[in-house]
Amino acid sequence: MRYILGIDTANRFGSVALAVDGSASGWGTLDPAEHSSGLSRASAHLLRERDLTLRDLSGIAVSQGPGSFTGLRIGLAWAKGACFGLPAKLTLVSTHEANAYRHRFAPGPIATVLQGERGQVQASLWSAGTQPGSLWGPERISEEDLADALRKAAGPKNAAISVAAPDLKPEIRELLEEAGFVLLDGRPGDRADSMPPTAAAVAELGDRNLLAGRVEDLADAAPSYGRAPNARKPSS
Repeated sequence: MRYILGIDTANRFGSVALAVDGSASGWGTLDPAEHSSGLSRASAHLLRERDLTLRDLSGIAVSQGPGSFTGLRIGLAWAKGACFGLPAKLTLVSTHEANAYRHRFAPGPIATVLQGERGQVQASLWSAGTQPGSLWGPERISEEDLADALRKAAGPKNAAISVAAPDLKPEIRELLEEAGFVLLDGRPGDRADSMPPTAAAVAELGDRNLLAGRVEDLADAAPSYGRAPNARKPSS
């Protein structure tokens, strides 16, 4: 059997999941303050429930970003450390692709929207279905232009656009809802979502990556932040 551990720390609420032969079979969630302290504990619990250890893993799949600076670094650093000296291989999954895949059976097309720098978001458009396909993006656009940009990208035949945006600011969510878009994720902090968490999508997509030979070098693998850090060196 192929056991792939999926890790998502790109979002405010993180998660871990285990895929067995390509299908997620269990998962756990991480609260905002638990990305660092809870990742090892949640992963060990997930494996222990199935009498597995890290040595039984075929690979570890990690959300590459865009997303939280601290969260992305924590997830990738943990995965690199776990893969070092073990048979498990490392693969990375785009946060946009993972969010689209998580909602792949929603009415399409599916827009994935991630919060960017001040006044900006990063958006992509995907076809719905078993394996969502990229239709447009990712593109950086201003928050006020988001609705128009998504409609233009979808074209005149696609009036109904579903939006996967787990960490989008409430005011931007409200603008999209007022404009007639269908918001697929709950509001930030809402834990009532009954769907498997994003890490389940990361694990299943990671399994496909590894079967296709898309393996990352442990020394070179790096997050894709999607924006400049908030803390910057002062200009001289």
